[in-house]
Amino acid sequence: MKKKFLRRAWAEVHLDRLKGNLAALKSLIDENTTQIACVVKANAYGHDDGNIAPYLESLGVSFFAVSNIKEAENLRKNGVKGEILILGHTPAEYAAELAEYDIIQAAVSLEYARELSEYALQANVRVKIHMAVDTGMGRIGVCASDDESLAAAAADICSAASLKGIILDGAFSHYAAADSLDDEDIAYTAAQTERFFDVCGRVRAQGTALRHTHCLNSAGGAYRFDSRSTLVRFGIMLYGLKPDRSLVLPVKLTPVMDLKAAVSYVKPVKAGSFISYGRTYRADKDIIAATIPIGYADGYSRSLSGKGYVIINGRKAPIIGRICMDQLMADVTDIEDVREGTEVTLMGTEGGETITADDLAGLCGTIGYEIICGISKRIPRVIYRDGEISDVVEYY
Repeated sequence: MKKKFLRRAWAEVHLDRLKGNLAALKSLIDENTTQIACVVKANAYGHDDGNIAPYLESLGVSFFAVSNIKEAENLRKNGVKGEILILGHTPAEYAAELAEYDIIQAAVSLEYARELSEYALQANVRVKIHMAVDTGMGRIGVCASDDESLAAAAADICSAASLKGIILDGAFSHYAAADSLDDEDIAYTAAQTERFFDVCGRVRAQGTALRHTHCLNSAGGAYRFDSRSTLVRFGIMLYGLKPDRSLVLPVKLTPVMDLKAAVSYVKPVKAGSFISYGRTYRADKDIIAATIPIGYADGYSRSLSGKGYVIINGRKAPIIGRICMDQLMADVTDIEDVREGTEVTLMGTEGGETITADDLAGLCGTIGYEIICGISKRIPRVIYRDGEISDVVEYY
């Protein structure tokens, strides 16, 4: 395993924390009725799917969800044997590849299922599908967003099951607001749930089998668990973040990723001097500034300029001036022993201070998902297992 990496800026991915999070999430569900499907799309939310998915499989996970066929194929190439569901779009002409890699494809409509069937027959293969049911998300799926559409949705699913070259393995839906504690949102989520299982009941009553029927995402599994859902698709919580940063988690989770860098330059700055582009920051006294070689091209948002902070030697250091493409500056006047090479924590815990992706999201006006998924591929992922570096992934 590669263990050397450029100590400019890097992300530390801790598999022991992932293991702890998985155990905590299992305590929220009934494993007699419901199986965990680990969502590893978007490079495992930026954590490196080539390490995350095989490790989860070693812990007993046997079902994974991704966004597209390339992500699914990458899991297979990294040795993942479990079931893989593509939640997003795959052009129907990839039917042969779906069958070759034994991948389950989300079917967004009867029309798409028919198209997939045509290509499957041309390739002399059979493709597994889970029919998407739109119960109120308004994104993909056969419409079941009101009581009048339930029968038609069930009819479409049964029609898809009858297509040659198609194996109907299940049906699924997705919540729009399961991460909200607002009374109207709670009622909306409950209505989505009942419409979905109403459709599934109608399908079965017409003699069509459904091995899997699932609607639970992270928030659904944590706050709205329903044993009728055969899968719970844990994503953001698996990586130690909240579905919504305002929520109190029902179990203790630990962020799997830390973001680090090393100071590249330290200098005194005289009162009245400007820092960075646009001269937005002017020192009102003599200070010491440290340059840190990470910027928005690495996924550290420019919107944190003048608002964010980093941790150096266990103390907070405010970011001063605009964050650049590849560098940012911090005020380290009151922090001792800062020099070239000093380690900087941009996400993580050092001393008594902690910065989470949710903290950064709050400052940026976004969500924790975007923060971790946005860490670019020029940041190497340093994989820790049992407290030791087990791999270093450099994408280029």
